[in-house]
Amino acid sequence: MPVASKANDFDILLKHFETIVFGNEIEGVDGATKIQKWVSPIRVSVTAMQGQMLTKNGGARELKLSYVRPDPAHVAMIRKHLTELVKLTGTTSEKTDKENGKPANFMIRFVPRLAMGEPFLDPNVDPQVLARFATPGVCYFVTRAIRSGAMFRALIVANADLPPAQMDACLLKEMTQAMGLPNDSDVIAPSIFNQASTQRELSDSDKIILRALYDRRLPAGTPAPDAANIARDLLRDYAGG
Repeated sequence: MPVASKANDFDILLKHFETIVFGNEIEGVDGATKIQKWVSPIRVSVTAMQGQMLTKNGGARELKLSYVRPDPAHVAMIRKHLTELVKLTGTTSEKTDKENGKPANFMIRFVPRLAMGEPFLDPNVDPQVLARFATPGVCYFVTRAIRSGAMFRALIVANADLPPAQMDACLLKEMTQAMGLPNDSDVIAPSIFNQASTQRELSDSDKIILRALYDRRLPAGTPAPDAANIARDLLRDYAGG
């Protein structure tokens, strides 16, 4: 059954698209002015850290971090979501090969709650902004793109202690948003972009949005006003209108 069948339904879907693609949910971070998406292969790396609170001389306490093997269940969640995202967007994924100049560009890090805002996680981000990302204590993402709109780096930070269902939903949302869909939107529900929804699977509208963003008729770097006009037709195509 088509997701949208009336003109005003497509207007709602377009508003949802524009809000997600060109807005930003974090205060102090500007929204995009043009289409940003991956045009090169995605190379995922997964790391995990554990923390131990130590008491120093004088009574001060310090969180000492050390690397551990990522939880196999978390790795399985990542693999599941990456497989679907690659299929929906037409992007490709490949293994990291530093010797051939192909380092990871899509990093996923599991860290203790208290370490989620640590500056070392991304030295390229203002520490105050990073602290705002980490405040909810769940998970967040950071992406970077060149002037052409081609994305070249993504970082996802997740609270290592989240329960399985919440972790699965968290990874799905952040990995999807790191594809070039940075904002939340309450225009449509259910949707991973709607904060009132807790989704472990992409909704029909989520899939339509992803397909439209990665359609070749909407190149990276397309200015927002032009993108809206192109997206309207793409959304009609993918929604069965």
